[in-house]
Amino acid sequence: MPGLDLEDKAKVKNKLSAFVFDIDGVFIRGEKLIPGARETIQLLQKRKDPFIFLTNGGGHTEQKRVEKLGEKLGLTLDPKQFVQSHTPYYDLVPEYGDKTVLVLGAHGDQIRDLAHKYGFKKVVTSSDIMAEIPYIHPFPEMTQAHHEKYGRNNNILQTTPISAIMFWSSPRDWGLDYQIVTDLLLSSGGFIGTRSPKNGDPSLPNHGFQQDNQPKLFFCNPDFLWSTEYSAPRLAQGAFLAGLKGIWETMTGGLEGVSLQYTIVGKPTDLTYVYAEKVLRAYAAQLHPTRDVGTVYMVGDNPRSDIAGANAFASRCGYVWKSVLVETGIHVPGDVPAHEPCHIAKNVQEAVEWALRTEKGKLAHGAE
Repeated sequence: MPGLDLEDKAKVKNKLSAFVFDIDGVFIRGEKLIPGARETIQLLQKRKDPFIFLTNGGGHTEQKRVEKLGEKLGLTLDPKQFVQSHTPYYDLVPEYGDKTVLVLGAHGDQIRDLAHKYGFKKVVTSSDIMAEIPYIHPFPEMTQAHHEKYGRNNNILQTTPISAIMFWSSPRDWGLDYQIVTDLLLSSGGFIGTRSPKNGDPSLPNHGFQQDNQPKLFFCNPDFLWSTEYSAPRLAQGAFLAGLKGIWETMTGGLEGVSLQYTIVGKPTDLTYVYAEKVLRAYAAQLHPTRDVGTVYMVGDNPRSDIAGANAFASRCGYVWKSVLVETGIHVPGDVPAHEPCHIAKNVQEAVEWALRTEKGKLAHGAE
């Protein structure tokens, strides 16, 4: 490859290399820090290379995640560097901030409190529904004490429509949540305990299903599996969605042309990568006001989310996205990944070292 002239070299040199990191399976596994994680962040902070974290995890505010990861790393991080699976829900506040929404995921009042902090004022949980309508779930015996402790009976649910259903992390009581979500998607206008007369009407789009002001359905994490300290990956929010699709197909009679209608964010969706690029660009400008990013290295452990998303993403800013797969999480060394990355590294430290060598080589051998 021919070398660059002086003007082109100056342009390449002025461009920043940036990093987008997954967290679980890249920096931590379960509650344990992966070797090389701390040293990697220390290096990037010293070099002032812009980087953000893009995770399909959630359940806490960005500030809380910063504190938790920073404590494990023994380093100071900025909340502006975090994009969680549900961070794009901030964009839903103008439409749903004053409407009643059902929030699902985690336990206790964790998601209720989180949704309030995002700006959703009228928040209902599945425990609230159990408190007000005890017989909605026929098999409560294993989780009833939890719902009795955290449920709030405000006597409003049968007169107040639910406008949106939002998953913020993996559900805990799958049986109850499947029942409630299915009821609401078949309801008239989002009122619990009703059934829409439009359901099954062949003259309407989707045979009338979800055509009667039922709540809009939002998921924030497509991952079917996630990496924990257990020897094999565990089922995640994407598995719940897969199960719901099967239930929905049966509930709607398996009619041709009927599908479950929902919106999903989180890796590998385009919406999440657009959001992440916006956050990365803002953080890079904070560090280097007169320079812009040239290449973005997406480092992750899951070929079906991290790698697939980076490979498919069409940058809105003209950045070149490159995917790097690490072998410390979902991906098993020696397996052929479902989506081929630009590079495979043993761990995050090796991934970043490879990326920095690649950037250094551009000036000598030409821009890619």
